[in-house]
Amino acid sequence: MTSPLRVLLIEDSERDAARLAMELRRGGYAAEITRVETAVRLREELARGTFDVIICDYVLPAFDAPEALEIYRQSAVDLPFIVLSGAVGEEIAVEMMRRGAHDYVLKEKMARLVPAVSRELQEVRERSARREAQTLFQAILRSSPQPSAVIDRDSGRIVNVSDSFATRLMGRQAAPPGATLFDVVSFSTPERIEQLLARGSGTALYTVYTIDNQNRVANVRVATVQHQGTTYANVIIEDVTEQHYLKTAFDAVSDAVFVISSHNTLLYANRAAEEIYEGLYFGCHVSTFLTFSLRESTVRLNEQSYEVRPTPFRFAGETESSTILTLRNVSQQEELIEASTHDALTGLYNVRFFEEALTTHAAGGRSAVLAMLDLDFFKPINDELGHAAGDAALIRFAELIRDVIRPSDVFARVGGDEFAILFPDASIDDARHIVRRVYESLEHAPFHYDGSQRLLSASCGLGELRPGDSAADVKRRVDDALYAAKRSGRGQYVVV
Repeated sequence: MTSPLRVLLIEDSERDAARLAMELRRGGYAAEITRVETAVRLREELARGTFDVIICDYVLPAFDAPEALEIYRQSAVDLPFIVLSGAVGEEIAVEMMRRGAHDYVLKEKMARLVPAVSRELQEVRERSARREAQTLFQAILRSSPQPSAVIDRDSGRIVNVSDSFATRLMGRQAAPPGATLFDVVSFSTPERIEQLLARGSGTALYTVYTIDNQNRVANVRVATVQHQGTTYANVIIEDVTEQHYLKTAFDAVSDAVFVISSHNTLLYANRAAEEIYEGLYFGCHVSTFLTFSLRESTVRLNEQSYEVRPTPFRFAGETESSTILTLRNVSQQEELIEASTHDALTGLYNVRFFEEALTTHAAGGRSAVLAMLDLDFFKPINDELGHAAGDAALIRFAELIRDVIRPSDVFARVGGDEFAILFPDASIDDARHIVRRVYESLEHAPFHYDGSQRLLSASCGLGELRPGDSAADVKRRVDDALYAAKRSGRGQYVVV
């Protein structure tokens, strides 16, 4: 089942646009793509306001991503802005994120696009939900002053009430002469309020009272006031019924939600938060349960991965910011991304990811070298020691090579005992040096299994991408070199 997705694509290449559409379709999106190439067209389409996501190439003939990002920011639309380019280096990417881009994806790693789009669309939905929740909170807080009444503590009589008290609790009628608080307001547990009045101060939390034949919930606060020799009690009835409805709504949210005061005390935690941390209570200091910094982007809790999203806000009348903290479980998402791009046995990239990386490099005309490797004499290991030993040998082989190659190299298992390495931005001499180190590592690290020991070896073909090469061209040439290495006795490499 596909999900509709309206994409505003800033891209001058029809081929790249078609590849993007295919990647979105693979990821489950039925993309409706509007492609623009100029600043004027971008402004026109943003004015229509009918898109779900903006995807922007970094360099176009008429303008570039920074200019597009500035136009997007001026439009004040809440859409994910994702940079997709083969030319974005780390410094440029960081600068784009600082200016307001939500993510960047290299065209050579297009598999990251769909997860990035899905994540940012979810964040848009959550930002909208948070804005709605904050608006609701503000509407409740600003609607009117809390109903309050001044009570003569000696007689219990009502001396005066606020307009909001008269409006909400007495139907705009004046209190009868000599009426007490309990004559006017029907509390389910009046003894709690009597105790507060006798004590002269305190709060009765979550007190049920009845108005217009409906039960409501309030926090009843009492403070003592002395005036001209008489002691009065100021009674404030803070209706919190709506907060209970909000709590029910937040408890239905799968993400863990915490509301943390400007003094780092807990004001609220929904049910999902309580499932992560036991023993939470109103007013507890965050240091008693939070084991991580709010500056972290992801954390591990109870063997699960969570995205950390702190949102600063201010309660009415506050001068310092409080925080809505959301923890979103991303364990399943991480597992899906890992499974779609990696080999389950060795943890290396899989053949699909490698083919896309090689195709991107070839299409972009970037300098790179391709190595194709086969683990020599793999069948005897399987036949003599068993398939479990064969799996262990493949894992060990992968580990030895991974320890030698560069972090930027793309190392993949492309078949049963077949492997490939793409050396980006490398000369043939650079790659030859790394391959020599691979062979030295294999010679000095025997494979041990169930009391048996043997040296692992590999046959390898090595060749660089030439101008005009397609992925198929360089693979065919390097594959021929690999078989030449096998015919020469294995345990060696051939350069073409």
